[in-house]
Amino acid sequence: MAAHHPPLRRPVRWPRWVVAAAAATLLLWAGWRGAEREHAPVPPAAASRSGVVAESLSLFAFASAGASATPVMARAAALLPEAAPSDTCGFDSVDLASDDPEGLQYVPPALRHAAFEQVDALMLASDDAQVRAAALLIGAQARHGDTRGRIDRLARLAAGSQDPIVYAIALEGCKAWTAGDAGACALLSRAQWARLDHDNALPWLELAAEARQQQAFDAEAEAMQRAALARRIDAHAGLLPALVDRALGSQAPPLQRMLALSAGWSAQAGWIASHANQAHAYCGADAVADRERRPSCEALAETLALRSTSVSDLGVGLAIGRNLGWASERLEALQQEQDALSEAGGFQAIGFDFSCEFMERMQAWTRQLAARGELQAMRDVLARSGRSVEQWSVQYRRNFAVATAAAEAATAAAPP
Repeated sequence: MAAHHPPLRRPVRWPRWVVAAAAATLLLWAGWRGAEREHAPVPPAAASRSGVVAESLSLFAFASAGASATPVMARAAALLPEAAPSDTCGFDSVDLASDDPEGLQYVPPALRHAAFEQVDALMLASDDAQVRAAALLIGAQARHGDTRGRIDRLARLAAGSQDPIVYAIALEGCKAWTAGDAGACALLSRAQWARLDHDNALPWLELAAEARQQQAFDAEAEAMQRAALARRIDAHAGLLPALVDRALGSQAPPLQRMLALSAGWSAQAGWIASHANQAHAYCGADAVADRERRPSCEALAETLALRSTSVSDLGVGLAIGRNLGWASERLEALQQEQDALSEAGGFQAIGFDFSCEFMERMQAWTRQLAARGELQAMRDVLARSGRSVEQWSVQYRRNFAVATAAAEAATAAAPP
């Protein structure tokens, strides 16, 4: 029986684009759900023009080839308050108050709600089971409609499917429900997910984490061995917005696309897999002396560092490699790459930006993630930057040292 080893805790350094994207999408989502806020910036006079609002809902209808949505956008723009201009995609220029920089919240709640309803209906009617699964999860996480009913529908969809992506989406949706209120989630298991996606280390690591939590250490060791045999790790970064983008196609109006993609990113931001923690806990500093675990940890570290789609997995593979005593030259090369990726990031100039230019960048990045995976997409960013990995790494370490010194100075100056 394998010995029980307590989990190790190590902070994971997320690349800047992950943090920035999460912050931006949460802000976008907060704007989408602005009808629930106490402060609604839409003037009463504009809100009372129900006929204009109703007519403007066609902004979210899918246009036929060659059709123009510009007149509808112009009518919808009339609903916006007058007060510094900000380019909000689909509404051209929005005048913002100097103390209120959130442009998206100026879009009337009825239009935001209509965008969700139409995209949701479109995705739920899709012939693509992955798209339907994404719609059910996004809608459930948005607390829009019958959350319990959506999760049950999602679980039943996965239970009757042989698609590992559908199954992964359903398991994510079921994480919030305990055994006492599992409903249709009781039909699912990580063991079945691992069977459906046996060459992906991710479900095996999740299965091992589940066994560890149950103190079934023989089962944990077996799942870790299967994870070590897998040839890849696909953490599904950007999966939900990619499925939204697939469903929208090329005809969606810009504001609808912006809101729909932001909802996908917001739901994706909550997708936190336990696989990295499991790998690091199982392959801790004592793994080097454990002849049973060491072969699995060696293979797993290689997969995490070299064959994962996730940037954070590179850092976990590097940490395990240190525990296993990898050569210093190899460790330094991996560390430089991790530093460079953290510094370069994938999104640039993200802030209170709801322009069409930003939306084009978000859509392009979503498609890059879907086609290449997060890690390779960010390596492509480095390759296009014109700077070497070493240069990015030096900049990251310099900036990190400055930030650390500033934090220490602030702590020292704080009153006792």
